Amino acid sequence: MNLEWRRVVITAVVLAVFFGLGVGFVAYTQQKTADQIELNRQAVLLGQIMAVLQGEGHDNNPAEDAFLLPDPESLDLGAPVIEASTGEVMPETLSVEARERAMDAGQLGFRARQDGEVVAVAIPVVTHRGYSGDIRLLVGIKPNGELTGVRVLEQNETPGLGDKIKADKTDWIEGFAGRRLGDPPADAWAVKKDGGVFDQFTGATVSPRAVVAAVKQALEYAEDHHRLLFDQVPREEDEHE
Repeated sequence: MNLEWRRVVITAVVLAVFFGLGVGFVAYTQQKTADQIELNRQAVLLGQIMAVLQGEGHDNNPAEDAFLLPDPESLDLGAPVIEASTGEVMPETLSVEARERAMDAGQLGFRARQDGEVVAVAIPVVTHRGYSGDIRLLVGIKPNGELTGVRVLEQNETPGLGDKIKADKTDWIEGFAGRRLGDPPADAWAVKKDGGVFDQFTGATVSPRAVVAAVKQALEYAEDHHRLLFDQVPREEDEHE
């Protein structure tokens, strides 16, 4: 009986050890996977930002110079998921969870700086007027209101037709670089079918029409919130002067 009991105890201990090792291995694997996913996400994000900056010189990492967008509703991004009214650089006190919520909601902008000066911002905008649903864009804008570039982040437009708004399909999206409000005039910010200057695609007018309107919306937003987007955040030593 004692021998039998000893075997039960040994078996239970062995099972417990293997169970503990298994749980630890799974937890370790999940953590490493989560870290890799986050690194991949940051790499993709930086790639998207660099694409809209189109070589605009800067010496910071714009993906790490994130800020909460003031009045995200003006960009059709929904009500703020985090209460913030200044649009200043993301404070260090903001929790990782809060940053993730803002990122997932598409309510973060990104600043490119040269010697501390903001030389461009990359801001998201969404249009609900796509042929097959929402189209999400990232728009690069200089302090003088000039577009550095535009890229499509998400879209569900018809393959071979509306999806030509994507940079890997055609060079149509490149036509925004260098434009600003007034160039073209306000009534010419439209596709040619509507009397504007921007091309549409054969058999697909809805998608480019939606993108043109969204880019103009982003430019108007940047003009309306210029100080919050481009003004320098006071240095800590300057706050006491």
